[in-house]
Amino acid sequence: MTVEKRISSLIKLGTFLKQFSLVGVRDNSNELNEIFYDDLQELIKTVHIYNQWFTEENVRNALNALSESLEESEFLDWISLYKNELVAEKGPMTVAVIMAGNIPMVGFHDMLCVLISGNKFIGKLSSDDKLLLPFVARILKKISPEFSDLIEFTEDQLKNIDAVIATGSNNSSRYFDYYFGKYPNIIRKNRNSVAILTGAETSQELKFLGEDIFQYFGLGCRNVSFIARQ
Repeated sequence: MTVEKRISSLIKLGTFLKQFSLVGVRDNSNELNEIFYDDLQELIKTVHIYNQWFTEENVRNALNALSESLEESEFLDWISLYKNELVAEKGPMTVAVIMAGNIPMVGFHDMLCVLISGNKFIGKLSSDDKLLLPFVARILKKISPEFSDLIEFTEDQLKNIDAVIATGSNNSSRYFDYYFGKYPNIIRKNRNSVAILTGAETSQELKFLGEDIFQYFGLGCRNVSFIARQ
C-alpha cells in the first residue's frame, strides 16, 4: 500500500466513526453505513455486558476522540512531522502490540502508528476490551482490502515478530521486559496525572478538570488522580 492510500483509508474510517459520538448524526451518504452502521450501534449499546466500565457514554466518548484524531487536517498535520520516514522505501516489520483494556479501544493509537508507518500489526487484546477494536479493524479492511494482510489479532504466543509495543502495570512490565527485551520495544508501565492548582482557575477550567478526573471512571492513565495546590 502506498502511504497516500493508507492516509485516505484512515481518514475515511474517521469520517465513518464520527457518526457514533455523543452528538453524532447519521450521514446517509456514507457508503459504509449499509454494512456496519446498525451493528456498531448495537455493539456500542451492549458492550457493557462484557465490561461494565464500558458504558455507552464512555464508548461514544472514545469513538469521538478517535474520529477527531483522524480528521483530515489534524491527521495530515500530525503525520507531516514524519513525512520522510513514511515515504522511505523499506520492508515492512511485524509489530506485536499487547494492549491494555482500561478504557475503550485504548490500543487504537498503537495500531494506527504501526499501520501508517507501513508495517504489519499483530494485536494481543486485553480480555477487558476484545470486541471494539476488531470491529473497527473490519471496517478498515472493507475500506481497503490491502489491510487484510496487515492487521491480525491473536490469542496465541507471539512468534515471528520484529518489534513489540506493550502496555501494562509495573508488575506486568517486568514480564514484558523478560520475554521481549531482545526486540526493539516500547514497554509502558503505570502512569499517573497530576493537576496543580494555583487558586486562579476559572469555573470553566475547574469544570474541565472535573471531567478529566471522572471521565472513564478515572481509569485512564491520563485521568488526573492527584491534585496539588501551588
